[in-house]
Amino acid sequence: MTQIIKWILLVALLLPSIAQADIAIIVHNSNTTNSISKAELKNIYRVRVSHFINSTPIIISYQPAEKELSQHFFSHVVEKSLTQLNRFWATKIFSGRMERPLQFTEDALVIKWVSQNINGIGYIDESNLTNSVKKIATIQFTTENQSKTEPSIPL
Repeated sequence: MTQIIKWILLVALLLPSIAQADIAIIVHNSNTTNSISKAELKNIYRVRVSHFINSTPIIISYQPAEKELSQHFFSHVVEKSLTQLNRFWATKIFSGRMERPLQFTEDALVIKWVSQNINGIGYIDESNLTNSVKKIATIQFTTENQSKTEPSIPL
């Protein structure tokens, strides 16, 4: 019997760990934007688009680069690391083309800020989503031994 338990434990340790992490893209509840594509998000965070469809200016928020959530978001949606994006943003800020994006250390702070700012956009772990903000997209990731896969944004 102990031999069977040992084999089960060995097999369990050797199997790749698979985790599902969904990221919710959120805006203020009164924002008329109901959905957003990956390409639109990429353009917003790369400062190619500065207004929502309803002409409301966009204020970007993000979370620290150390967070796995941010690493997924920036590598798969924006297709740049946060370090690369920070350099890019610095040139835009210095030239007066944009204001510095707001950084929040946790989902609760992003939710609070977006709920108070009609122009805000942010991303959080979907499991922390509340009714105080509106979700306009979900980015789904499957990580296998922390490898990256293409996200899908069902709209």
